[in-house]
Amino acid sequence: MDFTGERSTRLNHKLPKLGGWASSILLIAGLLVILGGTACQSGLPDTTSAQPGRELPDTVTAGEEFAVTVTFTSPEDNFHAIALTDRAPVGWNVSVNLTWIEPQAMVAHTSEPEMAVYIWDGPSEGGGYDAGVEFTAVYKVRVPVNAEPGDYTFSGFLEYYIEPQPAPSYEEEIVGDIQVTVS
Repeated sequence: MDFTGERSTRLNHKLPKLGGWASSILLIAGLLVILGGTACQSGLPDTTSAQPGRELPDTVTAGEEFAVTVTFTSPEDNFHAIALTDRAPVGWNVSVNLTWIEPQAMVAHTSEPEMAVYIWDGPSEGGGYDAGVEFTAVYKVRVPVNAEPGDYTFSGFLEYYIEPQPAPSYEEEIVGDIQVTVS
């Protein structure tokens, strides 16, 4: 049938008609194949993780500047194209500096006032960092002078690749401390 309700002569074919349940099973099976393949590429094995963790002070005051430290470890050899993005509460100002991180990153920027971004490519002599390399990224945050007392939340993630090509990208949420209290 076409959109006018008339039988279409363009679609005359010899495929058997499937009942509703059979069509549903084929549709679900097709989706599982597609999504299953994607899921396999988007996650690391259960035993492998960069384990990004954030350290915050427990309590700060309005107008205070404090340091946030995020650490993680390369989970496998050929760990590269690494991007750390961490977000302070809206209205708080973040500052970044390439001298505050180890190993040395290529880029440090704040595309938004409350967002810290660090990017590493990998050592120039190879495809990436070896397994077990420890990373430490520090950025500074200034609490607004008019911040109300209460709890404020941070959020962020780490994205990276592990060779060989074509390498899927991985993304992990930064865990550890997520809130700081303004007293």
